[in-house]
Amino acid sequence: MTDLLPQAAVSRPRRTNEVNTSPSASPTLSTSHDAPRLAALLGAEFARRWPDGTTGLDAVYYYALIPSGKLLRPLLVVRSALTVGGDLFRVLPAAVGIECVHVGSLMHDDIIDQDSTRRGRPAVHTVFGHEQAIVAGNALYFSWFAGLAECSRRGIPSDRVARAMAVQADSGIGACRGAFDELTMTGDLNRPAEDYLVTAGRKTGVLLEAACRVGAILGGGDDSTVDLLGAFGYHLGIAFQIRDDLLPYNTATAEVMGKPGDSDLRNHRPTLPVLLAYQRANVAGRDAIRHALLDDADPHAAFGTMRALLDTTGALAAAHAMADQFAQRARKALTELPPSPQIEPLSEMTQP
Repeated sequence: MTDLLPQAAVSRPRRTNEVNTSPSASPTLSTSHDAPRLAALLGAEFARRWPDGTTGLDAVYYYALIPSGKLLRPLLVVRSALTVGGDLFRVLPAAVGIECVHVGSLMHDDIIDQDSTRRGRPAVHTVFGHEQAIVAGNALYFSWFAGLAECSRRGIPSDRVARAMAVQADSGIGACRGAFDELTMTGDLNRPAEDYLVTAGRKTGVLLEAACRVGAILGGGDDSTVDLLGAFGYHLGIAFQIRDDLLPYNTATAEVMGKPGDSDLRNHRPTLPVLLAYQRANVAGRDAIRHALLDDADPHAAFGTMRALLDTTGALAAAHAMADQFAQRARKALTELPPSPQIEPLSEMTQP
């Protein structure tokens, strides 16, 4: 049976430079100093499953997944599993699977947002076509669940797999609700910041929460530990989303971000700093914000105007402070966990 739906070379002989992830070779990863080693192991796993030179649908997977991005979600799966004493080899397919669903969602987001670049290069739909990108993104969603089936074949008990599947299904629906809610906020500058936070929790928080819960469940964690790691992931996700929405205004270039910095403005989508600025601005400031966000003004001029208003109203500082508050909530959840060498590297993920 093919592991992880789009795997391209199940029976291919092992190359001499591949990382051995068999049970007997499953490495011990404990401190933050192991982070590069773990990232390299995950990257090698993606390269093993989707080798260069593939064609058809697999070529889309290869382009979208390799080289790998930050691998935040796979790292959360693995670290959470190791926190509760789980086995790396057995949970690795779930870690790969959650990156698949994340990348699939980005492929669809780029089409919705009409963004032409992702991770510093042409977006998938600009290379392979819109229709192909939609189909490939759909298949990557299914790969998330195929990963759980592979975990079962690697020895994870069926009751754990069933619990993890329920978490994935619920969080996937929740993420879609968040994406839908975000679209309803288009052009609405009167929405309170609380609406943004709810949407960020659904759009980003639930998937990072799912990464932690799935890892902990598959690793054999008890209910309390699973809940604490889930809380960590949820609050980390909101902090991550706020910081991501702040990136364009932190003098980051498109090259640094790897995607267009004006995407939200171009799509008339108010992010947290914009909503905070609108609440704080005077009449003239509100008019300027409306014009920059809603009137299809010159993108460069609109971005400059918005950046200045976010600064003068104190919205940038306020949004940064809110992100830090959610990061602190994430770290607090970790302090209630039983001692583990994984706590330190998990905590470091909350840093900007």
